[in-house]
Amino acid sequence: GHDLTELYAVSDLRRSLLPRELGSEDVPGMDGALFTGARLGVRTTTLTLTARAKDMGRRQQLARQLAEILNVSEPRPLQVSIDDGLWLMAVPSSGTDATRWLNATSFEVEFVSHDPLMRGDERTVTVPSGGSVTFTVGGSAPTMPLVAAPAARDGSGGAWILTLDGGMYLAASVPSAAALEADCEGRTLTVNGETALLRPDADWLVLEPGMHTLAMTGTGAASVKFTERWV
Repeated sequence: GHDLTELYAVSDLRRSLLPRELGSEDVPGMDGALFTGARLGVRTTTLTLTARAKDMGRRQQLARQLAEILNVSEPRPLQVSIDDGLWLMAVPSSGTDATRWLNATSFEVEFVSHDPLMRGDERTVTVPSGGSVTFTVGGSAPTMPLVAAPAARDGSGGAWILTLDGGMYLAASVPSAAALEADCEGRTLTVNGETALLRPDADWLVLEPGMHTLAMTGTGAASVKFTERWV
């Protein structure tokens, strides 16, 4: 919620393009190593923020204000104007000494994104009661939705089911009309506000970029909210 460029000059933007953790195992008699897999690692964004003022007291005031802004206890959205509206969840840190110039004081700040994927538009699609909906997921990385059905109820198979592209499905037992909410990223399911379990044969929904169809077994229209994600 803070526009840092209103109070500070921003310079020296540096960030990792594609941090990856590569796995390998040494194999006796084999040259090199056996590749065992790769995954995205932690992404960092580093920049310099400069407080400019002739008065030393004013510069110190700006420094304290910056520390207050950066003093967060959990990841917060970090958006840089060159990213066309995309943003990262990040935790800031500034542990190095300031650089003091004539009428200016500079601080190097590192923003650490433990979730390395950028986020874009938040979208919501509605699955009609007992029906289906076809939609497109943008971005370049998978996303996991939040499903909410204010009056879900089991179908003829004895469960309320939301099936993705005829394969993976979310399923819960809802014998009478009840409010259902499934957070697929947080892996939590509630029915009428009480924690519930997915059926053993079900799984949390993962939306890959591209076109998809969600079909409902049972009744009770459901909203499916997701945030498009980018590498």
